[in-house]
Amino acid sequence: MRKKIFLKRLKMYGISFCISYTMASLILSILNYSSELMTGSVWLANIQLLVVCFAIAVLMLVTDTIRAPEAMESQLTPGYFALELMDVAIPVLGLGGFVFKWFDVFSLQVLYPSCILVVIYFAVFAIFYINSKQTEKELNRRINERKEVLKNDKQDN
Repeated sequence: MRKKIFLKRLKMYGISFCISYTMASLILSILNYSSELMTGSVWLANIQLLVVCFAIAVLMLVTDTIRAPEAMESQLTPGYFALELMDVAIPVLGLGGFVFKWFDVFSLQVLYPSCILVVIYFAVFAIFYINSKQTEKELNRRINERKEVLKNDKQDN
């Protein structure tokens, strides 16, 4: 059972990694249209971005796995959002600022990546939220159809 839950989380964070990398690439492409936000070659910057997005997904998976199962029910609390944003901020500010030198962590330049990471976080969250609501709606529809069939079968007998 735990293995199945872990594989489900792994799939979810794999998808999250792909979405966040795509969103970050799109936002940076739009912002870089008129100015150079990230220094160095485009190829190197894309690999660095890929590493940061991968680190975020791994950190979120680890945090999610460590948390108590009953905490999974309260995913829409401020504490949950703060923990998840920290999972995003640590790789972005740590790897992006200190390792890859995309920005000076100790200046106002830190506002650019901070705003971008919040936008990407909520965009990915919104995609997953909308998907879960659609899935929930579909499951409820199927359950209601099944109930109708069972109800009609009882009436026929």
